[in-house]
Amino acid sequence: MKTVKLLSYLLILMLFTVSCTTQEVKTTDENSIPYPLNEWKGVQEKVLADSKPDFVGPHKPKKDSPNVLVIMLDDAGYSNASSFGGAIKTPTFDKIGDEGIRYTHMSVCAVCSPTRGALLTGYNNHTIGLGNITEFAVGYPGYNAQMDYSTPSIAKILTDNGYATAAFGKWHNTPMEEASPVGPFQAWPTGMWGFEYFYGFLGGETNQFHPLLYENNTAIETPKTNADGSPYHLSQDLADQTIRWIDNWKGLRDAPFFVYFAPGAIHAPLHVPKDWRDKYKGQFDQGWDVYREEVLARQKKLGLVPENTKLVPRPESIPAFDSFSEEGKAFLRRQMEINAAFMEHVDYNVGRIIKHLDEMGELDNTLVIYLTADNGATAEGTTTGAVSELLMQNGFPPLTMDQQLELLEKYGGLEEWGGPNMNNHFSVAWAWSTSTPFQWIKQVASHFGGTVSATAIRYPKMIQAKGEWRRQFQNVTDIVPTILEVTGVEQPDFVNGQKVMERPGKSLVYAWNNPDAKTNHPTQYFEFTGFMGIYHDGWTLAGKPYRIPWSVDPKALANFNPLNTTWELYNIDEDPGQTVNMADQYPEKVKELEKIFWEEVKKYDVEPVGGGLARMLQPEANPAAVAKKHWELTTNVYRVPEAAGPYIKSNNYQVNAYITADKTTEGVIYAVGDHMGGQTLFIKDGKLRYSFSTLGVLWQDFAGVQIPYGELKITLKHTMKEAKLNGPSLVEFFINDEKVGDLDIQATVYGAYTGHETFDIGRDEGMPVNLEYEAKGKFMFTTGQLHKVVFDIK
Repeated sequence: MKTVKLLSYLLILMLFTVSCTTQEVKTTDENSIPYPLNEWKGVQEKVLADSKPDFVGPHKPKKDSPNVLVIMLDDAGYSNASSFGGAIKTPTFDKIGDEGIRYTHMSVCAVCSPTRGALLTGYNNHTIGLGNITEFAVGYPGYNAQMDYSTPSIAKILTDNGYATAAFGKWHNTPMEEASPVGPFQAWPTGMWGFEYFYGFLGGETNQFHPLLYENNTAIETPKTNADGSPYHLSQDLADQTIRWIDNWKGLRDAPFFVYFAPGAIHAPLHVPKDWRDKYKGQFDQGWDVYREEVLARQKKLGLVPENTKLVPRPESIPAFDSFSEEGKAFLRRQMEINAAFMEHVDYNVGRIIKHLDEMGELDNTLVIYLTADNGATAEGTTTGAVSELLMQNGFPPLTMDQQLELLEKYGGLEEWGGPNMNNHFSVAWAWSTSTPFQWIKQVASHFGGTVSATAIRYPKMIQAKGEWRRQFQNVTDIVPTILEVTGVEQPDFVNGQKVMERPGKSLVYAWNNPDAKTNHPTQYFEFTGFMGIYHDGWTLAGKPYRIPWSVDPKALANFNPLNTTWELYNIDEDPGQTVNMADQYPEKVKELEKIFWEEVKKYDVEPVGGGLARMLQPEANPAAVAKKHWELTTNVYRVPEAAGPYIKSNNYQVNAYITADKTTEGVIYAVGDHMGGQTLFIKDGKLRYSFSTLGVLWQDFAGVQIPYGELKITLKHTMKEAKLNGPSLVEFFINDEKVGDLDIQATVYGAYTGHETFDIGRDEGMPVNLEYEAKGKFMFTTGQLHKVVFDIK
């Protein structure tokens, strides 16, 4: 009996050993990055004469691996480009399509960060925590802007496979609370995302003349001029820096490159160099109603849409162009003229990069993927356009045309539209017209007007076609698999020790030389702040929008319930523009697709649907609720993104500044934002001063009180009068605990003062909050006299 038990034990042990051995073999076959150094195969003996060297170094890509250039513009409408029916000249984008192929249905997410994350990783946006833009991250997995190496970016994979990698322009994939000068840097471009070099800005938008720029992890001063000596503009600077990097790559690296070029254009504010602003003067006098018909006619002529395509009626929420006064029409025309000039200008600068690659003989060895937008045409401008575009994002009601015109004159009139001193935006009606032939615009994830980007691809080594359309439904998650197939780089199984998740996307190569191929991307869900839809096997199910996207209506938000969605049904194979709702004809198809939608929601971490609204509807989900409450800062703290500094918005807080004052004392104690939205506490002409701009609409100023000399504690106490977003408040001022004045704030700012300015101690970086000290530059506090500034958030 003992012998039988012993034999049984030995048999089990042998089986276990075989199992373990098999597992070990399997593990060694898996592709894991970063790679270990190659085995050294030289000879080591006691003396040099008997030894033989061998060189081991970083992993090298396969021989003749191509370069990759991915270009993504920002917020442009589907039909902006001339090759997609628009009136805007886009010769570079058109050239890529003329010498390659164009996609009619390249789908993206409905807003910026989600698309950018999906493009760079190949995963659905909620899977990587980007169910919303990073500025509005909340405490749910699909919406927290957090990811790890289980969903690695294409830059990380290519870098570890020997590619030279660089990103230029808008990033918008780092939680802004983590964008301070001291990080944490894990979620920055050169951190977990894997780029070797970064030059650009981290947030969702920036002033094109005074951007908050970073080189790698370091904030840098905005240049005064472009490389050619012309007045500075970001689009040109980004092209300059990309060309400089490519020249260094060509001269110094023996490896292919991957460049991600993502300028801030044409996202608001609509900032255009002065000598470009009149290029489209008079070309949009007909207004958006007529312009949309003109675009459709050109699209039919181009073969982009079928001859029988009809436009859906203009939504009631968008006014007719002719309903405005002559003064209002002049204002509205100028908005589209500047938008068009912005688009042509950035395409011109993309063209400088393409031309440079051609001249150095690298263009034909470069896979070029050019998307004109990360989402549909931007919808935040309200029906009248906006002098101050963050009013909408902060939940303020839209201004009337008379109010907009009054603000316009306050900030310089039509001649200044497109310049640095406004946070300007164009009317949603122009956005709607540049979405032709689709319905709706940016944010609206249910309809193609919000989720399809004009796209062109050029790679003559694999694409035989010239100027052909590819009508297969595809998604931005298909770009990473495409790059991997073209470069021959293997999909890793492990990255930095983490098991890599399976990607949902498929390579686009299958249809490059087969225009009639059936799509390899048969299902794709869409969701953003409760706008939702799904594509499946030639059909789309689109949730009827529960609110208009350019107004954060508290009633609409309060009544939002995704389970009560009214569904619209479209047959994309027969009706690519989503113009004929067939839900009543095919109720069973509606049920079928609705079931698939909720399965995808569960599969890709979309729950809770509408999670992107949590900052407004569920305050405890807001990271600010658990953020740092006590801050002690010195004059070494500046150029901090607004969201990475103390939370001083529609809440209670107290500021104590400790200074030594004498007759020379002057300068900014702290500042956040600029004159179009922000606040500043400063000393000028011997007086303690304070200014608060409610997004450029309301200006509230404490005229000041003379300060004594000596050791001072200056206190600012901010108290909300009503506990509501953007509510009124009282600001009280104290010197050495003695009250010296107060100021009523009619409306505070809940979300963000600007989308691009900084929080600073002892100076005011970028554009000034108070123009009275503009001539003093940064208005730095007298050296050695501002010891610290303490913020206590209640």
